[in-house]
Amino acid sequence: MSSITVNRRVLQKLIPIAIGYLALGIACGILAQQAGLTPLEALGMSVLVFAGSGQFIGIAMMAQGAALVSIGLTIFIVNLRHLLFSSTLMNFFNGRSKNFLIGYAHGITDETFAVNLNAFETETDPRWTCEEALGLNVTSCAVWSLSNALGCYAAAYLNPPTELVSYLLIAMFLGIWVNYLTDRKMIITGLVSGLLAILLSQIVPYKLHIVLATLAASAAACYITERHAGGADNVR
Repeated sequence: MSSITVNRRVLQKLIPIAIGYLALGIACGILAQQAGLTPLEALGMSVLVFAGSGQFIGIAMMAQGAALVSIGLTIFIVNLRHLLFSSTLMNFFNGRSKNFLIGYAHGITDETFAVNLNAFETETDPRWTCEEALGLNVTSCAVWSLSNALGCYAAAYLNPPTELVSYLLIAMFLGIWVNYLTDRKMIITGLVSGLLAILLSQIVPYKLHIVLATLAASAAACYITERHAGGADNVR
């Protein structure tokens, strides 16, 4: 069996992902053009990074003149959830080569993770294969990258308003955060992080206030959660 399989099942699962990636990819490409990137650079960045929220953040921070260290740390924190995604899927990839795992891990996003995990758990006749999972990742990356290049190319001629891209960016992150509104600790952590970022933005240069606010709020949430867990254990 080949390393990558793109068949009817893969394409059926790709369609809803591709629709979302097309819209957001074009918006990201517009933002990239306004930040000074060429279509080729936007395409290369999309292929190498392939992290929608991380790429939006990176381009926005580049446009505002943020330091590379600040950009790198911010994207690293935003994408830490990918470690959880990878560890969750590892049981389905036993026996695969290191090169196969590296290639697959590169294509993990929120969408491909959710679709592949559901397919591994529910599709057993015939079973959803690792090669099909890799095929979904690769085709999703292709759609995202080409959409970025298209948006960057079109923006040079259409000159869309910056407000439109800003709205899409804010809407995307609000959409991501909505998934965590069922947990009070997550809501409080998000609000505290946002307020702290606003306060620190007045005194911390190079957009490092985003990193510091995120780390501080997350560390406080972890500490409080551990203390409560320890107290519950002691009561038992």
